[in-house]
Amino acid sequence: MSDTLQRSNEGEPQLAFTRLLIANERALYGFLLSLVHDRSAADDLLQELAGRLWRKFDEYDSSRPFIAWGIGFARLLAFEWRRKQQKLPIPMDDEILNSLADASAEHAEQYDERRSYLLKCMKGLTERQRQALHAHYFDEQPVKKIARLWQRTEMAVYKILKRAHKAMFDCMRESMANTLGKGGDS
Repeated sequence: MSDTLQRSNEGEPQLAFTRLLIANERALYGFLLSLVHDRSAADDLLQELAGRLWRKFDEYDSSRPFIAWGIGFARLLAFEWRRKQQKLPIPMDDEILNSLADASAEHAEQYDERRSYLLKCMKGLTERQRQALHAHYFDEQPVKKIARLWQRTEMAVYKILKRAHKAMFDCMRESMANTLGKGGDS
């Protein structure tokens, strides 16, 4: 899904907001976690962030990336949280925290572009390669179990995964090189 969305095509602002939030939720969570260093706090802050973004969604300019807009709010929210903390696990002054936030924001903005490359590259794999990657990485099944379920040898499953990794790596490298060749900044 694109990081920007024309609300006029969506019909309902709630639907547009929900799609944008879901598409960018991991990047926003990662950004918050990089600033607060506490998974529980990042979970809570993400919920608070969603509420704040929804309340301000009528001010969102859909011609700009949603992730950049969301990170602006997330940064302020994380700074508020850190100021409220009596005891920080890693003490940082505002200058260091701002530098860290800038670096995290830059990384998060590249996330959507790389995610689109990844989805494109996944389409170039065979069905069996996609199944193997999904079973091994998303379902967290060991190769031994996949081999047993597919009635194949472990070596056969390893070969499928190896070919899938190589195809993904080559496709990602080519996609990113093409972007750089066209003036991109990935």
